[in-house]
Amino acid sequence: MKKTLSIVFTSLAIFIFVLSIVVMVIGARAIRQNEPLFIGGYSFSIVPTDSMVGDNPDSLDPWDIAIIRKATFDEIEIGDVIVFQSEINNKPILVIHRVVGLHPDGGYETKGDHNTSVDMNPVNETNFKAIYTAKITFLKPIAQLAAVQKNLIFGVLSVLLLGMVVSETIHIIKITKKSQEEKLKKEQEERIKEALYQEVLQEELEKKEKSNES
Repeated sequence: MKKTLSIVFTSLAIFIFVLSIVVMVIGARAIRQNEPLFIGGYSFSIVPTDSMVGDNPDSLDPWDIAIIRKATFDEIEIGDVIVFQSEINNKPILVIHRVVGLHPDGGYETKGDHNTSVDMNPVNETNFKAIYTAKITFLKPIAQLAAVQKNLIFGVLSVLLLGMVVSETIHIIKITKKSQEEKLKKEQEERIKEALYQEVLQEELEKKEKSNES
């Protein structure tokens, strides 16, 4: 039972380790391509600025974790908080702002709750990406650390998971070796018992033969 649990635990640790690498690689690629990484239709984003600070239930403070849902452009309603592609200083970024109305050039007009003016460019079917659904606020210190020190956290996580894998592998080897030793010991005891039984049986036969001769 212990051996089975150890194997399961080690397999799970390896799976988490590999999954972490995959998510990190895909996530980095998603950031470079200015695209959210969706898993099961949902994704998350760490809010790095104060543009959405406000009094609304869905306003967002810096380092809040926003849970976003992949949706179609037709699902957008005025008042929704949405994620869309934009540019700042000619650098592509993903922005999370509120829909405040229809844009004169088509699409929707957006604005950060903390901002005094609306965004310059409209959100249309091409640059729209997702709709905000919920937020996680109690993990702000971890979110801030993750955003600032991604490589450090991934390195520590990798070391810990690798240590778990090595530790559990050694543990499994020890358990397997002990199990084999116990099996060999049991087989040896069985052979000794069988030998003793045969010896006693032989003595009984000899005694019986001598008794018949006399």
